[in-house]
Amino acid sequence: MQLIGRRSVASVLRWVLGFVNVFVAVAVVATGLTFLASLIWPDLGLQIGLPESDSPSARLFFANPRFTFLAAFIATLSTWWILNRLRRMFLAVNQGDAFEHANVGRLQGVGVGLIGVQISAFILTQIVPRGVIDGLSYDLDLGSWLGILIVFMLAEVFRQGAAMRDDQQMTV
Repeated sequence: MQLIGRRSVASVLRWVLGFVNVFVAVAVVATGLTFLASLIWPDLGLQIGLPESDSPSARLFFANPRFTFLAAFIATLSTWWILNRLRRMFLAVNQGDAFEHANVGRLQGVGVGLIGVQISAFILTQIVPRGVIDGLSYDLDLGSWLGILIVFMLAEVFRQGAAMRDDQQMTV
């Protein structure tokens, strides 16, 4: 199988990301509407989430469902943002133009989306009480944050590659 062009690896990955993107877009709309509904009807958290209980951890969860819905909305929106940027990058790669100036912004957008995912994970682990969801904790994962830095560094590499490509095209 070839790497670029029709029926290539880049083309297949772009279509798979497009398929997943449909479901993530539905999740973005659902979490956004749920967050807006929780702002309009403050008692919404009592109907959505954990079953009613007299335990202190359940009461604490119900005290701040808006933050939970906000964090879920940030996470799904960030994921949708990342998938869209990656799809457009795969399209450029598939057309044989990986070092175009638009890919610099797309890579920076992926980095911003990854930061959004990390922030939403931190928010969720801070507002959902311990023991409500088994194994829910936020450990400062140095690998994730280094990965985000690498994405931003790759954006600068793509900026240099685009500049070199432009210089080459102007050379006769």
